[in-house]
Amino acid sequence: MYSNASTCTGVANANSRFLPRNAGECSRCESVARRDPEVNVIALDLLGLGPEEVNLLKSIRKLSDGQKIHLVGFSIGAMVAIKIAASCPELVSNLTLVSPAAPLSTGDFLPDMAGKIVFDLAMKRPKMLRAITWVQGLTARLAPSILINALFAKSGPLERQLLKDPSFKEDMARALCSSFASEPGTYLTYVSSYVADWSNVLPLVQCPVDLWYGSKDTWSPPEMSQRLKDLLGSNAVLHEIPDAEHYSTLKYTMLKPRQR
Repeated sequence: MYSNASTCTGVANANSRFLPRNAGECSRCESVARRDPEVNVIALDLLGLGPEEVNLLKSIRKLSDGQKIHLVGFSIGAMVAIKIAASCPELVSNLTLVSPAAPLSTGDFLPDMAGKIVFDLAMKRPKMLRAITWVQGLTARLAPSILINALFAKSGPLERQLLKDPSFKEDMARALCSSFASEPGTYLTYVSSYVADWSNVLPLVQCPVDLWYGSKDTWSPPEMSQRLKDLLGSNAVLHEIPDAEHYSTLKYTMLKPRQR
């Protein structure tokens, strides 16, 4: 049993986009930045900063230098980006959510999710999940290819193409090591926060939201983006990438701010 270790999130102003991330996710930031080379991408270390919102906001405010920011959230990191946008509407101009994981309480998503076992354990048997994460941490240090191969075992052609890029595999290995070995407690806290009901913050988001999702994503099924669109209302716009999956959607995401 393996879990997806991604909790990437991000932020941007006219000159910078901040992509909060786990350590080792630089290739994912670069995948997004490559679509708009005139914009700098700054990645925030979510695991290093911890899940406390006050620490994240302090770091973001310092980097934004008083300007409004464009938040980008990937996977479970979408939850972090949404919470920040909801709590500080005066700080966030735009929200881009890539392969976003919606609150589990808002639909019957779990049976179709690749991470079903992990989220079930987080809700029902957290001690067992902690023990499994310890084993994953040991594997991430000694043989990260085992974890990577397991994560992508059932992936499609676009996802398998990513694995041909040595830098992507190296960054995946660092991200897995960071989540499971270096900062397992923080990683598990993010997972616990995700499986809890956080749907109450969605109506508080005031800025334009772009939802990018792959039609064949099994980690964050397309239904999640569609449900987020319903809950975020007229502020949100859907962007489907045909045949893309969880990570390959990043390659096609565009960050050009959308006006109201």
